[in-house]
Amino acid sequence: MQSPTFSIVSIPTHIAMNEIDLNDYDHVAFDLDGVLVDSAAVVENALRRWAGEERLSPESVLRMSAARRDIELVASISPGLSPEREAARIADYEVQVMDLLRPIVGAAEFYSSLTAGRRSVVTSSSRVSALARLKAAGISCPRIMIAAEDVRQGKPNPEPYQVLLRTLQIAPERCLVFEDSRAGIEAATTAGCDCVGVGPNASGHPDIRGWIEDFREMTFPI
Repeated sequence: MQSPTFSIVSIPTHIAMNEIDLNDYDHVAFDLDGVLVDSAAVVENALRRWAGEERLSPESVLRMSAARRDIELVASISPGLSPEREAARIADYEVQVMDLLRPIVGAAEFYSSLTAGRRSVVTSSSRVSALARLKAAGISCPRIMIAAEDVRQGKPNPEPYQVLLRTLQIAPERCLVFEDSRAGIEAATTAGCDCVGVGPNASGHPDIRGWIEDFREMTFPI
């Protein structure tokens, strides 16, 4: 079956964008939060609950959590606590409010159009929380997922994508990545992958190959 192609729309910075043909890539990797699902309300609810119980400023916790693994967040804001134990606690709080999760328009359809062996998820979330998010959004679990527990350093360090490439045993230029955050884009491009930005936070980044507002930009072959 022919792979989907899509056009990358122009953005306010007027960077020239090219049409990307998925047949030029062996694999497509997706960030989770902000790309496949909108879990902002889930994350905020869980972090506010955790911050309140630990008598921390919820606003400071939320601000420091951006594009950061929970284990890194805990280590930086509460060095006296066990990062592993507290990250697991935050993940449990997230699972309890997964009904707050919202889908990204067109994401499930585009993801499902790719064969199972050709897609993966690379996320800063814990594995248990990531699986719960995918289930809540009606997205099938990928055969390969690189989660917070699988790396020593999270995004913007390229390690998550380097681990993926080693697992797949493919060259970086054969992997296309969808990311919504500057930290994620930096991780993907530093690893050598082409990256498509998704959503407003990725707009105008100098290192992206293209940009889409959401997955309504996709054009599927008839």
